[in-house]
Amino acid sequence: MQAIWFGLAIFVGWLIIDWSKEKRVNSEQVLNSVVAGVIGAVGWALMEWIF
Repeated sequence: MQAIWFGLAIFVGWLIIDWSKEKRVNSEQVLNSVVAGVIGAVGWALMEWIF
């Protein structure tokens, strides 16, 4: 469950950073944020599983 929250936090944080740079959000930025969130969540889940 922590991995899901971590991925969601990365997704939202990435969107906020993109929005603060360009003052608008397009579909490419959302897709990049989703990819970053998924990678972060999977990485967190693997770390929990390994350790």
